[in-house]
Amino acid sequence: MAQRVICDCDNTLGVPGRPIDDGQALLYLLGRPDIELLGVTTTFGNGPIEEVHPATERFLLDVGRADIPLFEGEGERGQPPTAAAHFLAESAAANPGEITLLAIGPLGNLRAAAELDPGLFQNLNQIAIMGGYLHALPIPGWGQVPELNFSSDPEAAYVTLNAGCPVTLMNAHVCLMAPYGLGDLASIKHWEGSGIYRSVWDWLVECERRHSGATEYLWDVLPAIYISYPELFDDNPVWVRSTVTDLETGTIVIADERGGALVNMPSRILDLDRFYAILCDAWAQVKLNP
Repeated sequence: MAQRVICDCDNTLGVPGRPIDDGQALLYLLGRPDIELLGVTTTFGNGPIEEVHPATERFLLDVGRADIPLFEGEGERGQPPTAAAHFLAESAAANPGEITLLAIGPLGNLRAAAELDPGLFQNLNQIAIMGGYLHALPIPGWGQVPELNFSSDPEAAYVTLNAGCPVTLMNAHVCLMAPYGLGDLASIKHWEGSGIYRSVWDWLVECERRHSGATEYLWDVLPAIYISYPELFDDNPVWVRSTVTDLETGTIVIADERGGALVNMPSRILDLDRFYAILCDAWAQVKLNP
């Protein structure tokens, strides 16, 4: 039976000079027969909502999936509930225990949905998140990389980490295990000539230019793959006691003993070759509009 998934994202694949990893995660979901993508909600993050939402609308047209419900969400920190928040709250309430929420941008839509329905998190099957770091993240070629998803809306991050339902968090450190560069473009050769292929190419070239030949990373892809292949990662339950102040910088603070929010925070991809094989197989199933 297919897992029912809603993806909350700040997709900017197709926007010149903006990251592509949300789009890569969506392409994975669309290529998996064991995932039913119920809808997509958008948030600011990689770009303003005025870029993110139209980019996601174009993306769904490009992959021939304009039938998937798409709802515009938070455009700034602390915004009152939007169409996206209403969709999240209503979908979870109508399908208690069935929906996995993949949240790969700032988490304001989740906070707002919980304001609309305090039972939101109890109605979800699980939440899979990409965000946060344990300490400052210097990456060769990139320099000091600031955290984005939690720090853009720390109040929402705090609410989500303390949701009470199963939460799996892929932090920035584990994501560094999954690079993706120009040498990996053979994995999407079947899309050559499409706008999506060109966008991936352009971003990877831009990364090499900006970061002295350094590669990109598959940040948001990790929690997407976790949904269907949790066994690829080491389960690592930890007690997170980050305050809103900590989350202003995206910092994950681990308690030495029980206290705070219990979160599964994998620290390793256990089989990297299989990880890439599963990803490439899913992408191979996605046919793009010419």
